[in-house]
Amino acid sequence: MNQCIPFEHKIKEIPINKLKKYYKPKIFIGFCKDCKYYNKIWACPPYDFETVDLIDPYKYAYIIGSKIYLNKLNGKLKELLNNDHVEFVVNEIYKSARAVLDQELMNIENKESDSKVLFAGRCMMCDICAKGNNKPCIYPDQLRYSLESIGFDVSLISEEILEYKMLWSSGKLPEYMILVSAIFSNKAIDDSYYSTFIDQW
Repeated sequence: MNQCIPFEHKIKEIPINKLKKYYKPKIFIGFCKDCKYYNKIWACPPYDFETVDLIDPYKYAYIIGSKIYLNKLNGKLKELLNNDHVEFVVNEIYKSARAVLDQELMNIENKESDSKVLFAGRCMMCDICAKGNNKPCIYPDQLRYSLESIGFDVSLISEEILEYKMLWSSGKLPEYMILVSAIFSNKAIDDSYYSTFIDQW
């Protein structure tokens, strides 16, 4: 589905110590308590560790913004939107984008030693997380967190670092949606990795 969706992408490098300006765990992990996934997914709060321990080992952050233009959809997707299937279409777009984005991020992490990716939202490895049944994660090697789930102000990151203003639905479909993911690394990442990654979209 991603091939018929209009995208725009940015990648911005920022030192971890400067990214910490946006790290406000008491506020943003607190917001997670209102989410239906709170305490139901291993990649979501609450955690039995300090989230700063996921950040401090690294020197660099690569913030990746994926802007999906919902107002430029065409074909079957636009038809569905015009037939009051907005929630279905947006969810399908999100899942399709995440499937591509997550895999490309993992490819970069696998090529770059001493790096870790953060996905643009909740873990989507399983339809039903094992945590709900008080069981350990089925895919612990593939479990990745998101910036917001560990306490970052993603809206401000998007606006100030990526220069993408996040839009929120207020009874109508927004012009676009933003996915914000990241790569934490201890060395500058070869830009040929992520330029190729961007070109594939």
